[in-house]
Amino acid sequence: MKIRVKRRQLQHGATLVELLVAALLLSIGLMALVNMWMYSFRMTVITDDYGVAYNLGRQAMEQVKMQGFASAPEGNTVVHYRANQTVTSAGASDRRYQVTTSIVSSSVKSGTPGSAGAVPMDTAIRTVTVTVRLTASNQVIYVTHTYLARGGV
Repeated sequence: MKIRVKRRQLQHGATLVELLVAALLLSIGLMALVNMWMYSFRMTVITDDYGVAYNLGRQAMEQVKMQGFASAPEGNTVVHYRANQTVTSAGASDRRYQVTTSIVSSSVKSGTPGSAGAVPMDTAIRTVTVTVRLTASNQVIYVTHTYLARGGV
């Protein structure tokens, strides 16, 4: 008589608990990667904003300098820009930056210092301030100052 020995079958694969543990470890790793990617993206956007703001501020300052002492208008001038640094209207939905140029004379012949239409005296020192803001948050991201004086003073 032959005795048959039943062999135990080898089981392949993973149990449900093993799969759940593997999925948990994978999701924790993916969350860390996504958070790192989002942080990098935010830092890139912030750095780009600072770079564009610097360029727009310096451009506004150079325009005032090119106008010269007598021709630069007294008061505030506001210009809006898109993200690609092109001029847009104040009410446009795609405006990203607001550049405010303020010119105030220390003394004027007529008008009020810092108000539109005022005429600076020849001996005046004119303070020029350029401020660049993000329009969405109204956050100031760049400010620069300079002075204008008539040549020979």
